[in-house]
Formats: sequence, structure tokens, C-alpha cells
Amino acid sequence: MNFKLRKPDLRLLSIAGLLVLGSALSLAQAPAKATETKKCLMWKAVSGPNVVYLLGSIHLGGKDMYPLPKVIDDAFKRSKAMVVEVDITKVDPGEMSQLVAAKGVYTGDDTLWAHLSKPTADKVKKFFEKYSISEEASSKMKPWLAGITASVLPMMKAGMDPNLGIDKHFLDLAEGKKKIEAAETAKFQLDLLSSLPDNVADTYLNWTVGEVSKSKEEDLKLEKLWKQGDAEALNAVISQHPKELDGLMRSLLEDRNPHMADVAEKYLKGNGGPCFFVVGAGHLIGKEGVVAILQKRGYTVYQLPAN
Repeated sequence: MNFKLRKPDLRLLSIAGLLVLGSALSLAQAPAKATETKKCLMWKAVSGPNVVYLLGSIHLGGKDMYPLPKVIDDAFKRSKAMVVEVDITKVDPGEMSQLVAAKGVYTGDDTLWAHLSKPTADKVKKFFEKYSISEEASSKMKPWLAGITASVLPMMKAGMDPNLGIDKHFLDLAEGKKKIEAAETAKFQLDLLSSLPDNVADTYLNWTVGEVSKSKEEDLKLEKLWKQGDAEALNAVISQHPKELDGLMRSLLEDRNPHMADVAEKYLKGNGGPCFFVVGAGHLIGKEGVVAILQKRGYTVYQLPAN
């Protein structure tokens, strides 16, 4: 059967879904209540006169997140350059849709159900039915694409929007005014996602759909966690996954962090800063996050207060 997803579906998945990698994917699957703090999810890294502001982004945001704390806006205004994971303003939706279809959609008679156990397949079918995704469409998604879809749809229904994401907000402000550098490309992220091995696909989808289904939609509003500025609570949430997915989660998060730290370090060495560095919150926090890596390299890095 010659099958194609509708263009609006691919637009959603290629832009919002790909950028969910660093924060929203993990957080949406295991929401938790954060404790009250008076900090924001931004750190200041210093090396002599050189400064990099490291802001943890939520790639899908809500209106309640704005206006942002003044300390964040001030850091952006002081910066000459901006670094993001992917410059989504430069991503061609048509080209990305074709790549998503090529890497994420089964052709011929092959289907998602042939790669899953019956209990997992039944759970996935029921989940997509709840969000009005036809079985014809869901059956042709490869496991990684089905997982991203399962993560994004509830957040979108809860009112979150990629156009209100933190990185998109600042990309719009920076256009034509600041140097913009992308740490990664959309193709790199797509290749990473589509490398999900078949032997963990069943565990991955069973866990993803199960965790999202257990959550109330209001709990999926990641801005509530983000606004707390509680890095420890966020890291605890991101760390929750089945042991069988350790390798997958490492490839999505920790393995990418050294390169991101390298990009930040360029500006700490005086390469065109001050720099406003915005990546998924999951990449900054934890023992192997960008903040910890820069600290281990001898830089002074500290979290900023919200006021």
C-alpha cells in the first residue's frame, strides 16, 4: 500500500516532535511536582571577561510562561550571539516532512504492529484512537515516530505550542540582530531518533504510551516545572525510565552534551560573546549535563536567581 501521512501531521512531527528531544519528551512521560524555588533555569558561566548565559528551554510552551523573568530578558539583551540546538527558522518544512516520511513510515505491507507485542500494540492503538489518529495512520509509523507523536499530542491538547517554546521566542527576537549558531542540525536529530533499535521498540512504546496515559493533561504543562527553576527535581524526572532504555536515553541526552559544552566553551574563550545559549533543559542539568561539564573544565558556573 502506498501510504502517506497528511502534511499537517508531518509539519507537527518534524518541527515540534524533533525538538522535544532535550526536554519535553522525558518530562512529558513522567511529570512530577517541583518544589518552590527562587531561581530560574538559567546559569551564568564566566571566564575572565567572557560570559555565557545557559538557559534551559522547553520547546513547546504556554502563554502563562510569559512575560519571562527580567533576569532572562536582560541576559538576552546583553548578549551579542545566540546558540540554539537547531535553528528552526531555517528548517524547510517540506524537506523535513520528506525526511520524516522516509525514515519514520513503513512502506509496503509492513506495519508498526508487526514490530510490537500484542499487549503493547493494543495499548498504542487505544492511545491514538483517543487522540483521533486513525489506525491506518498509526499502523504505518515506525516506533520512534509513534513515540514522539505520543509525547507531543497530549501537550498540544493541553495548550502547549511550539511557537511559544523558549528557543522559538528568542529566535524570533534575535533574527537580524544577533549572530545565531545552531549546535546541531535537524537532520542529525532525525537520524538519532530513527536509529531506535527494534529490540527496544516494544519497551520504549509501552513505557511512553503508558506514562503519558497515566498523566492528567494539566500535569503535562511543562511550564509549571520550568517556572520553578528546580534543576534537581527536573533531573529526577528525566532519570525515570526502564533500565532497558538506558542506552537509548543516554544517546538522546548525555552523549550529546559534550559537544554542546564545546560550543559554549568557544564563547568562554572569547569567540564573539557574550553568548545567550539556549538548549533543552535536560541537556544542562545532572551530573553529565553541560553545566557540570563546564564546571569540570574549570569554569565558574552558577544558577541565577529569578529576581
